[in-house]
Amino acid sequence: MTAIKPRSSHRRRIVIAAVLIATALGGAYLGFEGGGVSDTAKQKIGAANSADGSESIDEDAIGADEANDLGPKTDALSSLPENAGAARRSGFAGLTDEQLARFLPRGISRFDGMGGKGFNRQVKSGNIWFPVFDVSKAKDSPEDEDYDPSKVDLAEIALTISSPPPAPGSVGMSYQHVFSAVGGTPPYRWRVQGLDSSGFEFDPQTGVLSGQSDDPVTLSISVSVDDAEGASVSSSNVLVMQPSEPLQIATFQLPVGTLGEAYSVAVNAVGGVPPYQWELAGGEGAWSCDAGTGVVSGQPTVAGETEITITVEDSQKTKVQTQFTMRVTEGLEILTEAPLPPAAPGAPYQFAFDAVGGTPPYQWSVDGALFPGWNLSSDGIVQGIAPNVESLRRVNVIVQDADGRSYRKPFDLVVRKGLIAIASKEKVGLAWQPIAILRSIGEPVAGFSVTRRSGGGEVEIFRGIGNNVVDHQLITGATYEYTLNVWTTDGRSIPYAAAQVQLLPMSLSRASNGTADPFADRVKSYAPLSASAYGASGIPANVTGPPDGRDTFTPAYRSTEVASLNASNRAGGSIVLEFTDNIIESGPGPDFTLFENVMFEGGDPNKRFMEPAVVEVALFEGEWYRFPTSVNPPADGAVNLANPAYYVQGFAGINATTGDDPTDPNRSGGDSFDLDALRVPDLSWVRFIRITSTGDRVRLDDGGIPIQHTATNNALSGAGSSGFDLDAAAAVHP
Repeated sequence: MTAIKPRSSHRRRIVIAAVLIATALGGAYLGFEGGGVSDTAKQKIGAANSADGSESIDEDAIGADEANDLGPKTDALSSLPENAGAARRSGFAGLTDEQLARFLPRGISRFDGMGGKGFNRQVKSGNIWFPVFDVSKAKDSPEDEDYDPSKVDLAEIALTISSPPPAPGSVGMSYQHVFSAVGGTPPYRWRVQGLDSSGFEFDPQTGVLSGQSDDPVTLSISVSVDDAEGASVSSSNVLVMQPSEPLQIATFQLPVGTLGEAYSVAVNAVGGVPPYQWELAGGEGAWSCDAGTGVVSGQPTVAGETEITITVEDSQKTKVQTQFTMRVTEGLEILTEAPLPPAAPGAPYQFAFDAVGGTPPYQWSVDGALFPGWNLSSDGIVQGIAPNVESLRRVNVIVQDADGRSYRKPFDLVVRKGLIAIASKEKVGLAWQPIAILRSIGEPVAGFSVTRRSGGGEVEIFRGIGNNVVDHQLITGATYEYTLNVWTTDGRSIPYAAAQVQLLPMSLSRASNGTADPFADRVKSYAPLSASAYGASGIPANVTGPPDGRDTFTPAYRSTEVASLNASNRAGGSIVLEFTDNIIESGPGPDFTLFENVMFEGGDPNKRFMEPAVVEVALFEGEWYRFPTSVNPPADGAVNLANPAYYVQGFAGINATTGDDPTDPNRSGGDSFDLDALRVPDLSWVRFIRITSTGDRVRLDDGGIPIQHTATNNALSGAGSSGFDLDAAAAVHP
């Protein structure tokens, strides 16, 4: 996001305005403490606002007769002054924060969360946060540096389809999807085109799509909604009923190729709905895949191994992919299998590579950067002192025989503890890598167990075949020792690794000596498109710790507060964050929130400036899971890139912060994510987040639709402050 230049003056004026409003209203809320509105009050406010079919407080004052008619539903509104209606007509001058908290924007009659204070209040409907107030007319001229509270108005939310597109269903199974809308003037009336005689039904009053199909179906449908005032919006959708046999690649291994000889082999798929489309990535350009047949071909000029990724897509746009190792030989091969055993942080490391075939003696070399101080000898021994922090390097190891034949194979050099143990609030996240352990043990493994030792003795907290667990109900200040044991198939228990952690007090302030915080702690990598990316000099302090955005209309913007990833019509930059003194645990509801400096130009709630990014998480760096993404283009007309409902699912950079508790997704604003959406079995916690700016039409959403990105304010320049601007990342269940 453009962080300075034409909009910096607006931001400075907003900061001053917030202070003046705070003074007028008895102190605007700019911190993380405070209560917001109780759940009971939310229900009452929603009921009072929807009891007569309206979506906001009436233009006139709530009089005694109307209050009597509503009965107990008006309890939450009872403290409004007698001249509330007059205040609505002339702005909101004179109302306290508590009184302002009883208003909703026009077009929102119920909500899932509320955060912020005074004129910076926002409410959450679904995954979208909406400002309650419109301050765009609260200045006599654009040059004014303060608001006139008498000219503040309620925000008016335009009619918007806010629901994600229909998820795929299964043949022979009952199906239902509910389309929802916000804004405009209820009641709504829904319409659909494209169902025809498909056997599915659509309720025009509720927006419920339901039915069942005995055959695979792919239907392009257009859904529209009209409000009571005649406004209408639409969205393009695809309804998919997938076959009972899911799409999968049936080929598990590719045959070995011979140096200098033509290579051709067909990769096969089953399930899904043919015909299939194939795609190949990787292999350094030496290999290709026929899009229609799945035949992988090439004429290799270098002996060795390389990784390729094959993707197949069926006619329903369902995609699956498999990674293959392409082996090309000339009678000489590297026998050593990947992955290599990991190195322990700060410890000496030594490993000998092995080869077979060709004509000895062999000469070994490496293509790529080893860790500082490491070397690979000519006889194939890599050694050195491992870095003190977890690290990952990928290199190509090359062996050459006496006749000049050579073989190349990629390996990951990994510095990692055998048992990862990260303390958090009254719990510890533990993780290990079964494949690396198998390589180290050198014999069949039946499973793993983790024991915990403290002042009260030793207890087993896990036994099974997984790779992670969270140990709960621990005591702040206490120190715990953990041991990872490997169980062999003959019943023996082998201690493999140990870790010791102390649980520190946790607060919402940036961690200091002896304390922890729920925010990202380290930048593992930062890869903007340009070396001149805005905020690059402030890494890591400007993206770790609590968010600097103070409220709805005062986003973070200084280079000491945000870091830009950059965006263009060709690419988008990225950043990887690590959590070291807390964990992101999979719990009820959202599990973490990302904060970006989303803004409302001129204080207009309908002029939202957004720069989207896609989000991935990992327990171990390199093993990434991407959150599902969906855009929601209209069935007719151009995309409105100021409407957050376009980025309907899975994006960061869509919602502004409220300034409230960043660990509470019902108060904080920002963009919250639920690990359950990844559908990864037994993933109880993660510690890495990778954020990648989308660029414009560079990436496709999960439905194959190009993701659009605004071009205003140099947002696609590929340099400076273009692209997603990261403010902070916070765990919800630290």
